[in-house]
Amino acid sequence: MNGLRWGRKLSCLLLAMILLAGMTVVSAATPSNSPIIRIGLMTKQFGILASCNGGYQIVNVDDGKVLGEYPAGTKMRIGLREGKFVINNTVVASDRMRIEPQKTKSIEREDRLVEVNNRRYRGAVEIFRTQGAAGMTAVNVLTVDEYVYGVLGLTLTPEWPEQAVKAQAVVVRTFALHNIGKHRNEGFDLCDTGDCLVYEGQTQENPKILKAIEETWGMTLLYQNYVAAAYLHMSSGGYTENSETVFSRTYPYLRGVPDVDQTSPYFRWQKRISPQELESLLKGAGYNFGALTAIELSRRTAPPVNAPDRGVSGRIKMITFIGKDGIAALTGEQIQKLLSLPSTLFDINVAVPMPSIDSNITDSYGDRDTKQIQINLPPASTSGLLTDRPGIRRITGQQNEMIFIEGFGWGHGVGFSQWGAKTMAEKAINPGPDYYMSILKHYYQGVRIDKWY
Repeated sequence: MNGLRWGRKLSCLLLAMILLAGMTVVSAATPSNSPIIRIGLMTKQFGILASCNGGYQIVNVDDGKVLGEYPAGTKMRIGLREGKFVINNTVVASDRMRIEPQKTKSIEREDRLVEVNNRRYRGAVEIFRTQGAAGMTAVNVLTVDEYVYGVLGLTLTPEWPEQAVKAQAVVVRTFALHNIGKHRNEGFDLCDTGDCLVYEGQTQENPKILKAIEETWGMTLLYQNYVAAAYLHMSSGGYTENSETVFSRTYPYLRGVPDVDQTSPYFRWQKRISPQELESLLKGAGYNFGALTAIELSRRTAPPVNAPDRGVSGRIKMITFIGKDGIAALTGEQIQKLLSLPSTLFDINVAVPMPSIDSNITDSYGDRDTKQIQINLPPASTSGLLTDRPGIRRITGQQNEMIFIEGFGWGHGVGFSQWGAKTMAEKAINPGPDYYMSILKHYYQGVRIDKWY
């Protein structure tokens, strides 16, 4: 046990050395001694407006020289002129600047917020010329736990159960630690978009969420003493997915499991599109196979699914579009992006909608009008040829023929389901203060939850 504890301390020390290499440490720190992380906020900017809710300073990162000190609320415009930084129209000798709060007794330093382009951030913000392109890059330099504050403050509300918030705090912290350096070539660790996790700085933080985060400080998902790849999504649609279906890499702890996200507003969704619209979108994406005549996709069945073109949850791996002059095979992610779908867990039907009828109505005053009433019958599905392979949906060209897409879930479906965790916490009978660990072990098979720092 002592060896394991020493190994963990050594791993944490090495992680800290990696994080601190080539960067200036933010003076502010949370009680957790959380590692430092760099979040890319914007790139290729030609103008940045900066401020702070307390006194602040702009520092040259290379030598630590203070370039300017400003009172609370002072707006400073930062730009570029002939490749040199300009602060309020004054050229400064710096290649990399840091905007940081000053120490003062009037306000606690950890409550100071740097404001950049009307968004507030904990920690400090570094600005440097964008690598390989014109303009500037702004990076939020803060502790991992401060980053967790920002992510959860944006996505959760105080009404969420405490154990679900705790579980997600561990997931976001683990995700950040596992992905440090993902955008290293751009000068930061993670971005602030859905390519990593959506992050908008200090937004809707509240005491309940902060308390849940603080009670899990340092707690991290580990697999064989390594920080796990803690993928997460909004709602799985009833069953999570194996990692290799989405990310082409097998993680033994990221296996598809039943989910209880049926109360999620994202659990079920629908979309319909005409064959002509679909054909046009495919051609616009470079798939020229002539007039669309059929779509091939195995029918969605109850999970676990065993089909070559679907994952264990039923998410689409491959879908084939057949035209008069050829075929086009797209991955689930490609068709999801092309049609702007919430997930790749869906089924397709080709049908002609039943018509509506006009009915004359008379109100209590004797006034008459006409009301259109939809006939309460299912669409008339088109039939294929007897020689068709299973999974073929024929496009017959009938008038008003439509492609109906019925889908489930929101996101890639791998790992932690936010709405599933919420339901687990709500339905738990007398959950203890550590019930969040049971939630995590449901979505991440065979992991250990322990303090990493």
